[in-house]
Amino acid sequence: MLRVRGLTVAFGGPPVLENIDLDVKAGQFTSLIGPSGSGKTSILRAVTALLSPQTGTVDLDVPANDVGFLFQDDALLPWRTARQNVALGLRIRGIAPGPAAEKADRWLSLLGLDGFGDRYPRQLSGGQRKRVAIAQVLVLEPRLLLMDEPFASLDAIVRMRITEELLGWVEREHLTVLLVTHDLEEAISASDVVYVLSQGPSATIRARHEVNIARPRHVLGTRRDPMFAPLLERLWEDLS
Repeated sequence: MLRVRGLTVAFGGPPVLENIDLDVKAGQFTSLIGPSGSGKTSILRAVTALLSPQTGTVDLDVPANDVGFLFQDDALLPWRTARQNVALGLRIRGIAPGPAAEKADRWLSLLGLDGFGDRYPRQLSGGQRKRVAIAQVLVLEPRLLLMDEPFASLDAIVRMRITEELLGWVEREHLTVLLVTHDLEEAISASDVVYVLSQGPSATIRARHEVNIARPRHVLGTRRDPMFAPLLERLWEDLS
């Protein structure tokens, strides 16, 4: 579904990324890990054409409307309710107010926010706002979901619960995902493939690992799998 070849990105100085090759297959959950400043977010932005690379190509097998982007910070509008925020993308696409609101309420309910549709972002906890942000993306039914450290600001318990819920949705809906994360355990628990970037500048792909742990997965159960600890050790070695 996604092919990146020879991607080089620079911002007026030495390249941030140099000669990046990666593939994301349809239905596959892929993670990108690497040190701070290695250009992980720049890869996502190049995929969505939010920045133009100096060299290289990005080939998508889906239209731009079928790509969803979940940012680290939620993009909720404070003057809109949770329902209105989730329905916003549908309204922009021309869906009538009634059907858009119904679909928004369905996704809020699926993400454990039944009855919270009339609340404004200031009336929601951090975890609830993140669920609204997830619903805001999933309501558009993307075929490729890009995520840039979406749970970094959450405490460990909330983060684990939301990761578990999202992982369930990804598996049930057969979504294709490219996740940027600093959390090695999260990368292993969620992913089919993990790419490791080297330290920047001029970061490159240092390693690619397949995660051969059976699905469906549960976050805690995955960490008890006999393959988990050896792979975690290899990722630490790659980053070192």
